[in-house]
Amino acid sequence: MDDRGQIAMDFLLGVSLVLIAIGFTVQFVPGIFISGSAGEEKLGYAAYRTSCILTEDPGWWSNSTSSGTGWEKHTENVQRIGLAADDDINSRLTETPNLLSKEKLIKFKQLSETEIVRKLGLFDSVKGTQMNYEYNISFLVNEQPLVIDHYTMVRGKPLCLDQNMAKITRVVLLETGNFSVFDGRSLSTDSVNSSHANIYFVGPATEDPIIQITNFNADSNAMLINASINGSTLSSSDYTILRRQLYGNFSSYASSSPLLDNDSLRIDFNKNLFSSNKSYQVRLNFQNVTFTRQGPPFSSYEDNIEKIYEHALLVVEVW
Repeated sequence: MDDRGQIAMDFLLGVSLVLIAIGFTVQFVPGIFISGSAGEEKLGYAAYRTSCILTEDPGWWSNSTSSGTGWEKHTENVQRIGLAADDDINSRLTETPNLLSKEKLIKFKQLSETEIVRKLGLFDSVKGTQMNYEYNISFLVNEQPLVIDHYTMVRGKPLCLDQNMAKITRVVLLETGNFSVFDGRSLSTDSVNSSHANIYFVGPATEDPIIQITNFNADSNAMLINASINGSTLSSSDYTILRRQLYGNFSSYASSSPLLDNDSLRIDFNKNLFSSNKSYQVRLNFQNVTFTRQGPPFSSYEDNIEKIYEHALLVVEVW
């Protein structure tokens, strides 16, 4: 028998597997703990910070005598840009983060590019020189930019797909306008048991007036025929009509379509119809719908105003 030292095959196999495992660990594990380059980290921080400021901060303005969160009314003295709705203009915080103000959104759209970059900190300093980031800030509904009062809610440039980029997405609730809600059975008219209703509106309008009516006192074949302002019948291009049935969503309504008791109508008028500083009488003419409350006083648009809110995505991209 040869008594010289020998190495068993299972020992060699075990050592080989250990060495392979050590090599794998040395090669790949450090990558787990390195999130990216310093530049990528800065982009990510800028995108995250911008999304937080816009959705959680109402903003701030100040001058030598006064201050508050209503910067949208004092754009010449803006200290911070924030879009969160503020119930208390003297408080620096909001009680409703992610609920965004329509007025602030519109003023945000109107600010200069220099103001946006400076107030949101969308820049870096390289050897004492300010280098501005490129960015895109969008409010999207169904993957399309939201439009409020004819303003498309997008700031910045289109994304360059070949660039390193940081992206943050947040769900927000946007105040997109106002509407006035009426119970059809309590709308006023100028004669008892009339088939038309009168609603008064005081101009000038700053946004499209929207009237929503529910609970109609309707007979068979009831329908909305047309609308008039101060005695002049409007054309179909002056307003749009949506109808919601009991368990549905609002959809387009044709004036010849039957109207049921539990239907809701939403009528959106062009604000240019109410451009003067005066009172307007909006008359809605129906067929086979009865209104029993005789004015005066007549129904007033301003007495029943509620805010319209819409879910959207805030997308912040920085590169």
